[in-house]
Amino acid sequence: MNKIIDYTRTFSEVTSQTLVDMFGVETTSQSEIEESSSVETDRSFIVSLYYTGSVYGEYLLALDESTAAGIIGLDSEITDENRDEVREEFCDALSETLNTIVGESIVHVQETHPKLTLTAPRIIFGKIKYPQFKTGRTVIQTDAGPIECHFCLDLMRLDLATSYDEAMETILGVNEQLKAANRNLAEQQAQLVHTERMASVGILASGVAHEINNPLFFVDANLTALTDYVSTIESVMGLYEQLKDSLEGCSGTWNKQLDSIREETDEQDLEFVMEDTKQLMSETRQGIGRIREIVQSLKDFSQAERVGSAEADVNVIIENSCGLFANDLPEGCVIEKHFDDLPKLVCNAAEIGQVLATLILNAKQAIAKDGCIVVTSRATKSDVILTVEDNGDGIPDEHIEHIFEPFYSTKPEGEGSGLGLSIAYGLVHKHNGSISITSENGAGTKATITLPIASTMTQQEPVSTANMES
Repeated sequence: MNKIIDYTRTFSEVTSQTLVDMFGVETTSQSEIEESSSVETDRSFIVSLYYTGSVYGEYLLALDESTAAGIIGLDSEITDENRDEVREEFCDALSETLNTIVGESIVHVQETHPKLTLTAPRIIFGKIKYPQFKTGRTVIQTDAGPIECHFCLDLMRLDLATSYDEAMETILGVNEQLKAANRNLAEQQAQLVHTERMASVGILASGVAHEINNPLFFVDANLTALTDYVSTIESVMGLYEQLKDSLEGCSGTWNKQLDSIREETDEQDLEFVMEDTKQLMSETRQGIGRIREIVQSLKDFSQAERVGSAEADVNVIIENSCGLFANDLPEGCVIEKHFDDLPKLVCNAAEIGQVLATLILNAKQAIAKDGCIVVTSRATKSDVILTVEDNGDGIPDEHIEHIFEPFYSTKPEGEGSGLGLSIAYGLVHKHNGSISITSENGAGTKATITLPIASTMTQQEPVSTANMES
């Protein structure tokens, strides 16, 4: 087997997968792998990483600056004014990306050439000229543009600069740094998603509440007037009935008209129509009351997101969160609420509401027909404790330990981002609280949130409308 071709193939495959994992950039096609005597490329931007030890070589990614900007999601055109800033962003991102790629690819090389040490990535802009090292080359076509993968290998054995133990210690240290960097990247991505989502939802909630409130006012006012009109009609109909009764048995030309009125009244069932009209008016008023409650919940959510932390009634937050799903449960399912009297809590009501909504949504998706979700609140001397429990299918043991990890999801692909519980975890810990989930496979799941009453939560600046709309 040609090792150069083999190693280059592994390098390109890991590169394609890493681009998807880190940036969501898909590979659409890949050229045949070619072997040459040196690195040759016309691309203007190169990021490379050396390895040394029993052999010497290098991994290189060669691409255009526009492709590099596209990989990290920069939509703006590269100009002389922003070139330095844009370069700094994609240099940092792609250096970390190559670290990750080589950390996995080098394992394949070490199967044949052990005791290898990695150096830090380097960046090259412009043309390059390389010595005569055997090189494998392939081009992967991605959504952002073409990327060349070059793998160099010099089979000349080099004297080791360090002992085997020192080399292994270095590799382990690099791997730990890569793991820490990946965790940090995942946390930053989760926080970014949360910030953007909350800003967008806050604006949407405020706008929806405002738009619904205007026609709701007119409907409510018209319904009041209509109720009065029905009373007037009913009063006048009563007078007609009295007149009709007084004319019974009297001779005159109106007897034929009376007969016509009686027939029309019986045919249209006027008594039922009047009673049913009053019933319809009553039910309509109940519907308007329900809409008003939803509008108020949206306004509370939007205002809470703008003002940040404030003293709040947690039971009201729970009611609002439950109300979001009250009319969207599977057939025969119910939400039971058991609240104790709670002290006021200094918190961001929108964020606590988002945590509860996430837990209730997960419970709703877990239960089947005639299922039940139980939401409770209670207080100890030091904490407020909230629980959301369902009688659904439960979570297998192998998933529980990963349940709060960013992007980890047990749902089918395309049905969940895997961010809901990780964001909830971050929000609860931001309030100096804790969240835990226990489950028995086939017997339901219970989520418990503990929030300290004497909160030392870091106070945030209110989110301005300008910032939210930008």
